[in-house]
Amino acid sequence: MLSLALKKVCRLLLFALFVFSGWLVVSTESAEAANIIQYSDTISDSGPNQLANHTLNFILNAAAGSGSTFEITPPSGFTLNSTTTFGVRNVELVVDGAVRSAVDTPTAGEDSVDITGGSPGFISYTLADDYSIPAGSELTFRIGNHTSGALGAVSSFSTTTGTTTTQADVPPIQNSSALGRHDLLLEVYDGSLIASTEFVLFLNNKVNLQGIDTTEEIPPFLFNGSPTSTVGGTTLSVEISLESDEFAFCRYSTTSGTAFTSMDPDSFSNTGLIFHSTVVSIVTGQLNVFFVRCIDDEGNFNTEDFLISFVVSGQPTGTANTEGETSGDGTGSGDSGGGSGSGSGGTSGDSDGEQPEEGNSSGTGGSGGGGGRTSGGGAGGGFENTDASYRSGDGRVVISGYAFPDSDVTILIDGQLHDTVIADADGSYSITLDEIARGAYTFGVYAVGDNDVKSSTFSTSFTVTGARTSSLSNINVVPSVLVDPDPVDIGQTLTMSGYALPNAIISIENSQRESSIVKEISATSNSDGFWSTTVDTGSFSQDTYQVRVKSEQEDGAETGWSNYTYYGVGGEAEAPLFPDLNRDGFVNLVDFSILLFWWATDGGDSDPPADINRDGNVTLTDFSILLFNWTG
Repeated sequence: MLSLALKKVCRLLLFALFVFSGWLVVSTESAEAANIIQYSDTISDSGPNQLANHTLNFILNAAAGSGSTFEITPPSGFTLNSTTTFGVRNVELVVDGAVRSAVDTPTAGEDSVDITGGSPGFISYTLADDYSIPAGSELTFRIGNHTSGALGAVSSFSTTTGTTTTQADVPPIQNSSALGRHDLLLEVYDGSLIASTEFVLFLNNKVNLQGIDTTEEIPPFLFNGSPTSTVGGTTLSVEISLESDEFAFCRYSTTSGTAFTSMDPDSFSNTGLIFHSTVVSIVTGQLNVFFVRCIDDEGNFNTEDFLISFVVSGQPTGTANTEGETSGDGTGSGDSGGGSGSGSGGTSGDSDGEQPEEGNSSGTGGSGGGGGRTSGGGAGGGFENTDASYRSGDGRVVISGYAFPDSDVTILIDGQLHDTVIADADGSYSITLDEIARGAYTFGVYAVGDNDVKSSTFSTSFTVTGARTSSLSNINVVPSVLVDPDPVDIGQTLTMSGYALPNAIISIENSQRESSIVKEISATSNSDGFWSTTVDTGSFSQDTYQVRVKSEQEDGAETGWSNYTYYGVGGEAEAPLFPDLNRDGFVNLVDFSILLFWWATDGGDSDPPADINRDGNVTLTDFSILLFNWTG
């Protein structure tokens, strides 16, 4: 009996050991799987045999030390392509919203990527030796042509071969031919396996429409030709322009019926998008006509002329005045002027304006659009093209007001930097824009304080008329705002500070972006214009918040509200996009011209940024956002 009982006990012990060992294995695998939560893989194309981008999102519940490796294996039946359109630049890691830099060979401060093409292929991503990821971090892997370093297509136009496009990066992973569920494996190693999971994918048949040709065969529609009115005869060149309803390259001829292929390919200096312009030589005293045709990116070109026609006045002529017993003081306004006075005889005037025939007790001033001079009333000279932010003419604009004491005050004209002046110790400033041509302009003013934070831009549009001074007074710069830290953790003390009018009451409005509840705060600026206040965020929730400010001196100057400054609580802020680049309430050709001025740059100091989507470069993406919000 004892022997039988002993055998039963041994069997029970062996069974228990087997169960316990199996539990250990299952427990270890569960722990590794539990270290990756809230995971998903978004693919750009779920059709069988199609190329697709992959975006892996997950939270890593285990700390990954320096040198840790993330190994990504596509599902069975999938193929990781090895081509020139897929490389290290197409594998990108984002940690808590911050994009990591990676190279093919590990270096200090940069991660490394190793790609093994094939079916299914393999991607190994290794953290730099001086970088680690704490547990609880939110990670994103982008694999494809949607990374920040991916190469886009480059198009060029040739008169002999038409439009040529250099291939862009393409989605790198080819789907399996089998429909249904597929699993993509992710494993994380820090010396040993610390986390793993399988991302679930589903492939579905696409819906196809057979026998439909989507080739577009309509040439560009042309409109808004300019100029259309009479042009003064004091100029020898004019800018002509037009718009098209699609991206196009345009040419012109001075002979009607000229085929597009026979026109001078370099006739338009600015073309390729939807706004086309160039400067042309004109003939005075007659009708000037230019015949325009354009071609789109599918080779459709105009077979009929689009006319831009305008009359150019004759160039003024003048006669030198003779000696007389009296002299005249002449002033010019527009194309004519008048003068009178007494004194010695007048001297000769300029030949491009009509002068008084003799130095009589009164005389008629010369034409030509400029101001007259003393001694005979010599006439001024008309318009010229300059390198300034506006064309030269005979108008003057004086802008004045108050800003931060001793701050740099910047003047913008149609979104372009014109000049910077330094405000006085009391904050007052004044700037004169001299010899400005008549026309409509958008003027902007902003200031930068000692903390290098820029204020919002005050913006106004009006028409400058010839031969007179226009004054813009009381242009008081709104306060600047700096929020620190950004983002701020819930419960952490937040500091708001900036520069404003000196010795002023600062009114502050703070709220969640989508909430109507506004918290009002006040502060006081010192004699240097500096102001600061703290905010308790203990009652805040995770969201994007917005703050705006204004200032008012007792019995003195005051400002309007600043634009909103956005900051994040518990995470990065999601600031809205601003395509109204000159802040006139409309999105139109003025904003488009500002975008073109900053094209292929980081947007410079434009406010709001010409880099509308804030990706570091002014590109077609920003242009698309502007078009989507177009008001005309």
